[in-house]
Formats: sequence, C-alpha cells, structure tokens
Amino acid sequence: MSYPPPGPAQPGPDPAAPYPPPPMPSGPAYGSGPPRDDKTNGMAIAAFVTGLLGCCGIVGAVLGFVSLRQIADRGGKGRGLAIAGIVLSALWIVGGTIGYLVIPGSDSSSSATGPDGTPKPKTTRPEKIDAYTMKVGDCINDPVSSGAPADESAPPVEVESVKKVPCTGPHDGEVLAVFKLTQTVMPTDQEMSRLASTGCKLRIQRRLDRDPAAAHLGRSFYYPTADSWRDGDRAVTCLAVNAAEGKKLTRPIRG
Repeated sequence: MSYPPPGPAQPGPDPAAPYPPPPMPSGPAYGSGPPRDDKTNGMAIAAFVTGLLGCCGIVGAVLGFVSLRQIADRGGKGRGLAIAGIVLSALWIVGGTIGYLVIPGSDSSSSATGPDGTPKPKTTRPEKIDAYTMKVGDCINDPVSSGAPADESAPPVEVESVKKVPCTGPHDGEVLAVFKLTQTVMPTDQEMSRLASTGCKLRIQRRLDRDPAAAHLGRSFYYPTADSWRDGDRAVTCLAVNAAEGKKLTRPIRG
C-alpha cells in the first residue's frame, strides 16, 4: 500500500507559554457596596426626644436632619422618628415666637375687665421717677403724702421721687395738669402753697366735677423745693386724689 507523503508537521503547544486567562462571564456585572445597617439610628432617637421635650430649641431639628442624611447613606431605621423630631422642634420654635410677641404686648394693651365690668389692673411693675418729671396722665403712688388732699396750712413735705403705676389699679393720685410759676423770686412756703392750690383749682376742678364720683374726689399738688428752685424748677403738678385720707383711686378720672 502506498501512503500519501506526509504533510508539514503541525507545531504543538509550547510548554513554556502561559495559560490564557479564563473567559469572562457574559451578562451584566454586579458591584458590592458597604453593608447596610438595619438598626434604629441613634440620631433619630435623639431628635425625637429633644423635639418632644422642646427645651433645646432648634437642636431637635438639627439632629433630625443629620439622622436623615445618615439613614440615606448607611441605611437603618428611624426615618419617622427623625421627621417627628424636626416637626416637634419647629412647633416649639413657632409657639415660643408667638408667645414672645403676644404676651409682652398684653401689658401695653388695654386691660381686661372683671366680672363686674371694672377694668383689671395691668401687671406693669411700678416705675420710680423723680417727682418733678411727672406729666399729665401719670398715676402715682407717694408713700409720703399717700395721696391725701392738699392742706395749705400744713407744713410742706419734701418728696424726691414717686412710683408711677397703672391708672387701672390702686393709686394715690392722677396728674391732671402741670403749670409753671412766673415769679422771679421764690415765694415763701405759705405763698407757694396758695399759688399752687389756686392754680390747680382753676385747671382741674371742672374736670373733677364732671366725674361720676366727684363727691369722693379731692385735689393735691406738688411744687418746687428750695433746692429744685435753684436748679430752675418752676413746675406745679396738680393731681386728683381720693377725698378720704388714706384711700386710693382705682380707675382713671372720667371727667
């Protein structure tokens, strides 16, 4: 038998050559990220507790936003607690702002009325002022004279300061007029008292007579002392007072 001539020799694998890398699997590749946390976020709990107490202002809202960011990045529970903390903190802040704006304003507004229809006293604290700075409309308490009607024959009593109080509460007197003396030389105490009494009667008696409680009202006044006269004080202050010594007025004059 004859055989065909052998063809060229086929080269075999080179034992020194490296093995080719294994084929990559077809289809989409999947990446792996950090492990997700399934625990309740501590910041969320803190935000809820802080917002519930309402004693830390905006802190609860800040903790709530931080916890929401952490939950979005790392996973975990507590999103509802964080949102509740933010809402509660916002409510406390809004409520505190409204209270700050409304409550102080109530002192300067007209006072409420009691069961009998009479105005309730304001809660404004007494303000100590110099006696010569009183002006029309001021209501005062004077511990020295106690608002008693003026007695021209009585010796003068020097008063340096009085307490300004609301006219809707008990007070010794209400300033109805202020006028200045025109004398260049300071009058004697007796003459000063007469000038003050006459001037106040002309200026406020008609108003007192128009008040529903005119029969229970009297007049009082303050005039300059020797020291204040030297400092340029010439003012006489006229007040309405209770005609009964030791008793106080409880409302503004309505005349």
